[in-house]
Amino acid sequence: MVLLAIVARFNEKTKNKCKVKISGGINIQKLKWVGYAISCDGVDKQVQELVDDAVAGGEGNGDVATLGQNNPLGFQGHLIPNQVVVNLDILNTNQIHIANPAQTDANGKHIENTNPYSNGLPLALSDSLNTIQMGMGDITFDIAKTIHNEIEVEVLKYDNNGKLVPMLTGTPYLSEIDGDVGVIAGGKTDNIYGSVSVQSIILYFQYDFSKYF
Repeated sequence: MVLLAIVARFNEKTKNKCKVKISGGINIQKLKWVGYAISCDGVDKQVQELVDDAVAGGEGNGDVATLGQNNPLGFQGHLIPNQVVVNLDILNTNQIHIANPAQTDANGKHIENTNPYSNGLPLALSDSLNTIQMGMGDITFDIAKTIHNEIEVEVLKYDNNGKLVPMLTGTPYLSEIDGDVGVIAGGKTDNIYGSVSVQSIILYFQYDFSKYF
């Protein structure tokens, strides 16, 4: 068996798509998915402490409109998605199908015939900024071709209404519970949560050696 690791790194410039390239060519008949690792970035500790220090009108209150000043709760953690969906252009789209519920309106009611369709890899995330999942060797894809070009990796997430949208990259920010950045009203804001951006995704596969090129 041969290990194939696809390492995709994301930033503000790449957005939610990254192209990786294999040195030389590999001939793959069947590709066995064995695991994945996802590294996310969150609001740094200094910004979290600024939220906590700003409680009850502390020093610097009002200087930055997104710091959750005067909210006695302080920083309340990061809004980590339950899962992301990763599209790989080397996988046949007829081998992956995700059944999704319909999108919801502002009142939480399902909207008929709005179920998002995807044929990407669904990757569950842990409750921390880093997720490692191995032992998935029973999932096998038919490839039956030589891979010698760039591989495009695209990462999506579900928004609050159940729509598939690009995963955030770049610098995370403080937000309200719904992920939006609120504005100060009456000297108070609810921006006491942290957004999450994806830094890197590693997909681990195995395949049977065929021949050299």
